[in-house]
Amino acid sequence: MTRAVRTGMDFVSALDRGSLGGLARLCAADATWWVDTGPDRRGGDPVLAPHGSGRFPLHGLMRMDDKLALMRSLGPKAFPTGCRQIPRRVIAGDDTCVIEVEGYGVHASGLEYANRYGFVFDVNPAGAVVAVREYLDTSHAQHVVGGGAAVARSSLDDRPARRAPDLADAPTALVTALAPWPALARGDLDAFGALFTADATWWTDSGRRRDLGRQHRWGDLDANGPLHGRVTMTGKLAAMRARLAGGAYRSAAVEVTAERWVVDDTLVAVEARGEATLGDGSRYQNRYLWVVDVQPGGIAEVREYCDTLHVADLMGHDAEVGR
Repeated sequence: MTRAVRTGMDFVSALDRGSLGGLARLCAADATWWVDTGPDRRGGDPVLAPHGSGRFPLHGLMRMDDKLALMRSLGPKAFPTGCRQIPRRVIAGDDTCVIEVEGYGVHASGLEYANRYGFVFDVNPAGAVVAVREYLDTSHAQHVVGGGAAVARSSLDDRPARRAPDLADAPTALVTALAPWPALARGDLDAFGALFTADATWWTDSGRRRDLGRQHRWGDLDANGPLHGRVTMTGKLAAMRARLAGGAYRSAAVEVTAERWVVDDTLVAVEARGEATLGDGSRYQNRYLWVVDVQPGGIAEVREYCDTLHVADLMGHDAEVGR
């Protein structure tokens, strides 16, 4: 077990117990915690908004001390009987790991909270957490924990340009995991689909339909557009082709830039940004964590964590809050 995995699992365990003191003891003095921000794209960008949006639970970047203080003041009231955090999968690296987690609790409002998370942990050589990045179904989080409050829009107009990743001497699994995105940016779904195995699946969370988002069961492409749970890649490609043919984008499709990754044998976790111009001129600017299972015949599974509230806001799916 790597130091990142050991610390990350201890962090999830402390979170499950509601031990904020335990979380604090696992963190370096300057640690941070990031969560995306729905329609407020600027508020979720650590470069343009280094102090976050100030909004809970979708706050962008926060100092760990501030995050824990906020949890200490709100947590017991928000979840009187606690909120379970159950680890499901681990993608291991030495200084960074990804842990996929299922959360469940009953909010003080009486609403059930059943979220799925991709936690990314960066640790220092001593094994202390220096950064947590939490990818989750933001639409569901804002609906339950945020009380369904409207979130003002902003866009990323002046973020510095990013370089394409250098894949020289990269592991084969990483090269395969990153290969689909240039084809997608061109709108070439034939080339995109050819990189997947015949029985490949694609999962993304499901917004209001929490039952569809369970990763062990099948979802429904017709239920909620891009927020569909686990579906066959054949069905996913058909839905993507229909979106392109229907004029969903003014740009060719979505241009993806990978920013960080962890490679663990056949599993690759990729943090990335996606940008597109939609048919109505809106700017789609999402942030993703993909967990990609690479097999000898191609990509067998993708699990996609993204800002679902941003998707709902721009595309009209599962809109749980006011625009």
